[in-house]
Amino acid sequence: MEGREKPSWGIRIFAPLFFISGSLAALLWFFFRIFNVFIGVLPQIVIFDKGSFYMLGVGVGMLILAIVTVQEGWLDKPLSKKQSACLTKGAVIGIALIFTAPHLVHYFADGYLLNQGYTVCEKASHQWLFVRDIAYISDGIECNVSLKNK
Repeated sequence: MEGREKPSWGIRIFAPLFFISGSLAALLWFFFRIFNVFIGVLPQIVIFDKGSFYMLGVGVGMLILAIVTVQEGWLDKPLSKKQSACLTKGAVIGIALIFTAPHLVHYFADGYLLNQGYTVCEKASHQWLFVRDIAYISDGIECNVSLKNK
């Protein structure tokens, strides 16, 4: 931050809080959705919300920004070259996760749910732009459009 004008006190206080809370919320949402699909008790209808899995990359990116803003804003210490390189790599990984995590999780969830005896119900599945909700149903459940609301 040397050679630059210092941000206002409001920005120095609230920007790190915003990034910390945003990071925690995104990562908690990602792991909650992972738990629901892979670890939790599976209901008769599983709606796989592919959009939720973008939150891993968002959470990692916001965590990197939180680290930078805490160190430079709260601790008033500039980043070292080693820290800067490490955080830059972390930010690139976060951006890559935004694009890859939803597809990787979908690939593994699809295999897992199909092995558990579920089938994809296309009538109840929905896609809008790049966000897709996929309905998996267990045996004995009839596939119809009304499952979207459950």
